[in-house]
Amino acid sequence: MKRVGIITFHRANNFGAVLQCYALQETLKKLGYKVQVIDYREPYTELIYNPVRWDIMMQGLTRPRLLAGYLFKVFPERLKRSIQYNRFRKQYLNCTKPIFQHEQIPLDFDTYLIGSDQMWSLHPTGNRLEPIYFGDFIVREGSDIQGYAISSTIESLNVIGRSTLVKYIKNFKRISFREKTIRDEVERMTDRKGEVVLDPSLLLSCDEWDRLTAKRVIQTSYILTYFLHENASSLDFQRKIKDFAQNQHAKLINIFDVAYSPIAFLNAIKYANCILATSFHAIAFSILFQKPFYALKSNDGKDIRYINLMNEIGLQSRFIDEDELSNLKILSIDYENVNLRLEDLKNRSLKYLKSL
Repeated sequence: MKRVGIITFHRANNFGAVLQCYALQETLKKLGYKVQVIDYREPYTELIYNPVRWDIMMQGLTRPRLLAGYLFKVFPERLKRSIQYNRFRKQYLNCTKPIFQHEQIPLDFDTYLIGSDQMWSLHPTGNRLEPIYFGDFIVREGSDIQGYAISSTIESLNVIGRSTLVKYIKNFKRISFREKTIRDEVERMTDRKGEVVLDPSLLLSCDEWDRLTAKRVIQTSYILTYFLHENASSLDFQRKIKDFAQNQHAKLINIFDVAYSPIAFLNAIKYANCILATSFHAIAFSILFQKPFYALKSNDGKDIRYINLMNEIGLQSRFIDEDELSNLKILSIDYENVNLRLEDLKNRSLKYLKSL
């Protein structure tokens, strides 16, 4: 049985990061591989998701209000989230022992699979290039490094630069990308061809995800929001969102107010009347649970993450500008047609994974 080691952002206390890792692990197991998640503790990820933020506490020594806000509001929420995510990782991810340096990466895997998610973006690693995510580590003779559904941003690729990308991409036997835009840009910069495949979360069926969900918690009708774009906190944008929810006679719920764990995230998506988002995985799980949703345009270029997917499955009409919210109605989606397109993409992605 071929041994596969996954390298990804599983340590981030982020819904999509943890769930896509679980999905890739489970998909590979179904394909007959022996799978483990290589438990690499990337320094910046460990810092920003640690519930104890010493940097904030040190600032608080001269700013009492900041310290009080952190100790009585921010810290309890971060601690609750950290406990829930660690519990999920322990229960659902088959991890190696913790790895802190590239020299500690086990040599007993046949294939090291890097991905999915923003592995080649600089922002998740503190604007620092992480060599491990580019395959810069030693493997034994006969083993190889491959990439699955790697994502990035055009900005990050430009900062990394052509010469660095050309150097690191040689580490990969095969490589695939989540977005066509990123695949095309990497190919332009390096002359290295790659495939476009689905995010792992879309490789599991709705029924398979349903096994993780719990009973409905929010009993009222609600519109769920998950915004990551820069303008999300503006008063004008918040007013438009509230007006939309009122027009639908539904409660407006922010994902971060109700979901402290990956399973709570799944529940929130599953039972929502409609989802408004600028998050790739909020959109992906809305599609999986066949929910009405709208993806909003962002002004920071990050919407290419979900534009590519929506174009592939014929959901361009669900991509809207915030000015459209005032007259927006919750329209159903023809998921029969969407699922046909999705199935074709899924088969193509599984074919890639079957040939590791």
